[in-house]
Amino acid sequence: KVEIIGSLTPGGHLGKKGEVTRFVDAENPEVRLDGGQLVSFYKADVKVLPDLPVSPAPPGGLGSTALKIGSKVEIIGSKTPGGHKGKNGEITRFVDAGNNPEVKLESGQLVSFYKDDVRAVSPLPGLAASAALTIGSKVEIIGSKTPGGHLGKKGEITRFIDGNNNPEVKLESGQLVSFYKEDVKAVVASPLLPPGGLSNAEVKVGSKVEIIGSKTP
Repeated sequence: KVEIIGSLTPGGHLGKKGEVTRFVDAENPEVRLDGGQLVSFYKADVKVLPDLPVSPAPPGGLGSTALKIGSKVEIIGSKTPGGHKGKNGEITRFVDAGNNPEVKLESGQLVSFYKDDVRAVSPLPGLAASAALTIGSKVEIIGSKTPGGHLGKKGEITRFIDGNNNPEVKLESGQLVSFYKEDVKAVVASPLLPPGGLSNAEVKVGSKVEIIGSKTP
């Protein structure tokens, strides 16, 4: 943690605080200010603040669930601008050496957070893990990294287009679209279906049905 104590660097940042993310040359640092802004400073403008003693995490508390890529998290602080406190999401990557994570919120939005704002959520006992993506998997589009406005659509994986397991999906409309894998979630079959799946369910007046084919024009 550092404090800006000089004004050699333009921008009027005197008195602000932040964290060094990297060095832009042999001696001058880039600092992420508490407001989220990234600024390259002359080293003479920056003073390192002493670390505060850290209280040990309570048994079973935050220390027991480390932040890692793929972790389900809850936003518990508001250091990061944007009013995201109380939202949930999943860590997609770490944006700097300080382990500040980028989180894909449930809305599909990608936001870089201060790690202090984020708490890993332990999975509930007995909760099934997300189904793996495989050719033939039924999927739902949950993100919007892929252009085209497909959020909320459903379809089936036809193939993987590269070594990163980014899938091509045949949407229910028949359209073939190549997606970033982060935008795609495998849809787990409902455990409430009768043995043998939908094929054994009797179709009658008043039945709730899903259109699963395209033979009908």
